[in-house]
Amino acid sequence: MKQYLTTLVGKTIQSIMGFTKSGGQALPGLIIERLNPGYLATSLVKLPEGVVVITGTNGKTTTAKMVVELLRAEGKKVINNSTGSNLTRGIVSGLLKHSTWSGRLDYDIAVLEIDEAFAKKFVELVKPEWVVALNVTRDQLDRFGEVDKVAELVGATMRAATKGLITNSNDPLLSKIAEEVAVQNRVSVNYFGVASDLLHYFPSDKDLVSVGTIDNSAIDNLTTPLVELTAFNKQNVSYKIANRTYPIELKIIGQHNFQNAAAALALLIELLPDTPLETHIKNLGEVTVAFGRGEVFKLKYGSQLQLVLVKNPASFRQSLASYIKNNPSVIIAINDNYADSRDVSWLWDVDFSSLKNIKVVATTGSRAADMALRLQYDDIKVGLVEPSLTKALDALSKQSGDKIILSTYTAMLEYYALLSKKAGKL
Repeated sequence: MKQYLTTLVGKTIQSIMGFTKSGGQALPGLIIERLNPGYLATSLVKLPEGVVVITGTNGKTTTAKMVVELLRAEGKKVINNSTGSNLTRGIVSGLLKHSTWSGRLDYDIAVLEIDEAFAKKFVELVKPEWVVALNVTRDQLDRFGEVDKVAELVGATMRAATKGLITNSNDPLLSKIAEEVAVQNRVSVNYFGVASDLLHYFPSDKDLVSVGTIDNSAIDNLTTPLVELTAFNKQNVSYKIANRTYPIELKIIGQHNFQNAAAALALLIELLPDTPLETHIKNLGEVTVAFGRGEVFKLKYGSQLQLVLVKNPASFRQSLASYIKNNPSVIIAINDNYADSRDVSWLWDVDFSSLKNIKVVATTGSRAADMALRLQYDDIKVGLVEPSLTKALDALSKQSGDKIILSTYTAMLEYYALLSKKAGKL
């Protein structure tokens, strides 16, 4: 009865907010948590195939999208937090939206991407059947501290899995935790990874702080991955699964996303073991990029603009390697809101040398000057230092040829809204 009454209250609040078009979409969830602290666990425990948690520093949104679409392609009813609301109040609001007025969720499974700092708290409330741990790199120093703290948070989530764990064979911190989980928790532990000759494209956090060198000392000790990325050339990618190579042409863009796809495939093999691998591969080829992760907008006169999220040294490095091709015009938008990281010292851990022959039209956002200073130390010229995101976009739009915006989270949200009004998505 309590679950029914709180659902009724929450959905009524959502209806009122919908009519008034007010903001604060997490507000219903906050109210429900106050009225019924057990609402989240009670709702999710009823799902017949349980809960999947996807966590790690980078790649959560794209990996979750791939998993959701692969499951739906096989007829599964999946509930997820595609808007990125990964605090309990946001997740509860999402559950309210998709539940019946009686509080029932007509879904098979939940796939939730959860911030590494919050995932530890989430698994104290809800025990996930499966956990996918993608990577651990230094992220927002004002929120997490050093990388060992991030590993501790992700490790707590990994240990909460009740059926199985999928993690990165090339991440020494996560691999060590996974070995402990396999022994102590007696759950299924499997890995995704990349072939040794590709490791220089996917440096671990240790590699990034070791003057750009790749440490191969631990590679031979790592468990053979269930799914291994073995080659990529543009969108043509190959995965090794059970000693067989599966080639595929992907719609997703970026070498980091090819690695994320390996994680998604490894999970699907575990969740749907009776589905032929060829089916998963075929379905993966239909998945498109996630919100703000390399989406392409068509501008006037046939030019294109790509919007790319950057949030820490690892993601910035991967974005520069994946998207800065064919001499595009670029703006870099750096904000320092809480969701971006108040401390932007992480910019000094990024190698920007690939921009030396690229036209950087402007740096923008609340920390435009900091970004311009950082580029100056790498002898990279910047056309404008323009805090206004709108004015910087206007300057970029006047350039010929293709264009790219490299942007932290809150600036990306603003640019997405602007571009959705002014341009068409491809």
